[in-house]
Amino acid sequence: MIDLSSFSSAVVLLSVLCFLSYSLSLYTKRPYAPYPPGPTPKPIIGNAMDMQSDVRPWLHYLEWSKRLRSDIVHMSAFNTRLVVLHKMEDAIALLEKRSSIYSDRPILPIIELLGMDFSTGILPHQDRWRRHRRVFQEAFRKDRIASYHHIITEKVHLFLGELLKDPSNFSNHCKWLAAALTFGVTFGYEVAPGQIHDRFIEVADLATKTTTELMVPGRTILNVLPFLGRIPSWVPGASTQRLCARVKEALVQYKTGLFEHAKNNLTQNISNDCVVETLLKIGNERNDGIYDDETIKDTMASTYIAGVETMQNAQLIFILSMALHPESQRKAQMEIDQFIGTDRLPTYEDRASLPYVEALYRELQRWRPVTPLAIMHTTSTDDIYKGFYIPKGTFVIPNVWAIARDEAIYQDPDRFMPERFFNTDGTLNNDTVSYAFGFGRRICAGKHVADAQVWLMVACTLATFDIAKAKDDNGNEIDIDANAFVDSIITGPLPFRCSIVPRSQQAETNIRAAVTSVTEA
Repeated sequence: MIDLSSFSSAVVLLSVLCFLSYSLSLYTKRPYAPYPPGPTPKPIIGNAMDMQSDVRPWLHYLEWSKRLRSDIVHMSAFNTRLVVLHKMEDAIALLEKRSSIYSDRPILPIIELLGMDFSTGILPHQDRWRRHRRVFQEAFRKDRIASYHHIITEKVHLFLGELLKDPSNFSNHCKWLAAALTFGVTFGYEVAPGQIHDRFIEVADLATKTTTELMVPGRTILNVLPFLGRIPSWVPGASTQRLCARVKEALVQYKTGLFEHAKNNLTQNISNDCVVETLLKIGNERNDGIYDDETIKDTMASTYIAGVETMQNAQLIFILSMALHPESQRKAQMEIDQFIGTDRLPTYEDRASLPYVEALYRELQRWRPVTPLAIMHTTSTDDIYKGFYIPKGTFVIPNVWAIARDEAIYQDPDRFMPERFFNTDGTLNNDTVSYAFGFGRRICAGKHVADAQVWLMVACTLATFDIAKAKDDNGNEIDIDANAFVDSIITGPLPFRCSIVPRSQQAETNIRAAVTSVTEA
């Protein structure tokens, strides 16, 4: 990555002039209303150092919120303005009730360099995004998810089989499950159990991890000084540009390869009941120009980028949570045993009858949200909110971590407690932790299928395995750091050890029977 200290004095001077020009334009256009509270900007660089945090920016912003005693925090640097929301009421008021203003996405230079400007979740709020959104909603609308249940169930059962064979490798099994589910449901592309080094998985992983890393606020100077992105990748020090060029080339292979796989299957009358097959058929029937090949290709290529890492980490958070909180695990297992019995695995039809499992599933999303900072929204016009001025082009980020720890809503928020989702009469309350999937028009379009996938994995694993802390050679429990998480937009536990064993001989029999029914079908 390019170091500012290595730039020539001419580049630094140009940056200063750009900043001064931008500041003057803001001063002359700004209405008589203050910006939201924020740290005091420094000369020339503004809040550049305050925006940047090498470790967990959601905690960094929350600390500023507490220090300033303000739920809304404003920062600015060069041509960038950032507003961070720390309360659910503000996120709802702006991102949902004023969604016509707050539904744009920032055009980050790094996205274009990566070749990720096709991805539905980060497209600007324009006609192309609307076409993508319509296709996405058609593919993953709630009433269509049941048609994918058989694919999800098969993959979850195969996952249980892999966990039975090699429980110590649970992290790779979670990665395989997330990838196999996404590729199977979306493209009808089969990934053999345990094959996490599939060529499409490796390419998509490279793109996803690079993008989520470089989209963290303040992580790369290219988003603040976009002209640096024009520096050729062969220039010494331009390591970020070289990485972006590599990702961009790999993404072309990923998008085209999977789409052609699904399209060829349809041409050869090989039906997989996958999403791409459904969309191609709709396109042929309607012929309305919306379901064209390029739109379907780009939209469905977004599914891995948007979903696989989040699902994988959600599954790992579940395993971590059960190792740390055995009492919650036992309560969920007792409920499963009481309602379902021990001679079969849970199914989707059982969900409504397993309220404690549902509460535990919600608490997983609240206690350690996979996206502690939601993806940036951008204002499409100037706005005034609570007497504060929020200019057009401002980056607006809901701090999901802070929302999930709001003590006015969640008592003792750092404690893992599924019981918080019950009313006094024992019924589930209305808090479905919807903020885990985003806000307003930018809410995750694939939330229903993601919800179905993770819930079934949680229920089936609880039914068949006991998860606990691992023990050393002397029989002593090995501690797990509940706060050791990846520092990225999409976060999950750093590698940890735990014990995963079948609950009983009957549980093992159920797993083997389920795997056999899939492999011999």
